[in-house]
Amino acid sequence: MPGDQLTGRQLELIAKLAALEPTLTFMGGYAEDALLAGRVTRDHEDVDVVFPRTEQELRFAQLADLGFGDWETIGEAAPGIPFYLFGQDGEVKLDLGVADEQDGKHWMQVHKLSFTVAGGEAPAGYRLRLPDDLFAHPLVELEGMAIKPLSPLALYQMRAGVAKQNSFGPLSERHLLTLARLREQFFPDRSEEDLLPPCEPLPY
Repeated sequence: MPGDQLTGRQLELIAKLAALEPTLTFMGGYAEDALLAGRVTRDHEDVDVVFPRTEQELRFAQLADLGFGDWETIGEAAPGIPFYLFGQDGEVKLDLGVADEQDGKHWMQVHKLSFTVAGGEAPAGYRLRLPDDLFAHPLVELEGMAIKPLSPLALYQMRAGVAKQNSFGPLSERHLLTLARLREQFFPDRSEEDLLPPCEPLPY
């Protein structure tokens, strides 16, 4: 396990987040480490969690109690409605994802992003259909802690689907390797194209 102080503080936060009720779901690098290795395999810039929009008010209150009360909106699902937020407590950074649901289906809605890609406005104006098992994966271990990750398919599709739209720019070699490891371990008989999530334009 990487031994720097930041990793230790991040793991302390993860333990507090994992103890929240209802169980909070992790995404991003720490969720991938938990699923693929059960331990921290590298340094991480931040901790990432995700929840359905119906829990937004509850989660903001819980996170404020943990020291995260000021949020910057990085991405909007609709005008004035965030789907991706950033907060910080000292050196510890926390990213929030908010998933929408319509007609029993999970969606990642990308109306607008606050940053640029290759000198231009980040591509947006679409939504990704996320898998039905988005929040259904059982607990797994990370450094001896039980945490709930997004499903492997959801982790794969969120990263690959956004990359297909180039909304965050090209994937790094590390991200490409992680996607390959997720495919090999969980979807060995499915092609990269088959694993891409359905994508459609936003109606606004």
